[in-house]
Amino acid sequence: MRKIVVLVLVAVLSGAFAQGRLFGEVAGGNISLVPGFSLGVQARMGAENVLGPLALRGGFSLFTGTGTAFGIGADVIYFLRSSGSPDFYFGGGLGLVSSGGTLFGINGNVGLEVPVTRDFNFFLELQPALQFAGGSSNFVLGIEFGPRLYFR
Repeated sequence: MRKIVVLVLVAVLSGAFAQGRLFGEVAGGNISLVPGFSLGVQARMGAENVLGPLALRGGFSLFTGTGTAFGIGADVIYFLRSSGSPDFYFGGGLGLVSSGGTLFGINGNVGLEVPVTRDFNFFLELQPALQFAGGSSNFVLGIEFGPRLYFR
C-alpha cells in the first residue's frame, strides 16, 4: 500500500513541477504538543500555482516520541503574498503514519513565511490534525518551523 501511495505522490508532484516555482523544505522541525510531546523531521517538495493559485506540497516524515514513526503526506496550500513583509498561507492535506500500525490523518495548516532572500525563507506553521486508526480517532496539534528554499 505504501508503494502505491508513494508512486501516486511522485506522479502528482512530477506533473506539478512544470507549473510554478518549486520549493523544498529541507529540514523542517515538527513539535507535536497534543496529546503528548513528540519531535519530528520532515523533508518536503512542492510547486506553486499548480491548480490556479494553489500550491501542492508532498513529503516524508520521521517522528520520535514514545516510539519511532514514519509518515508520508500531501498538502494543498494557498499563499497570501505581500511585498517585502511576511507572507501568510493556509491549506490542508492528507497523510499516512506508520508506527506499528497505520494511521490515516486529515490535517490543516496555517503558516507564516519570512523572506530572507528571493530564494530563501523561514517558515513557522501551526498544524492541527485528526488521525484515525482502528475505529478510533485522535487530535494532534503540531508546530513546524524551518527553512524553505525556492529553486526558480
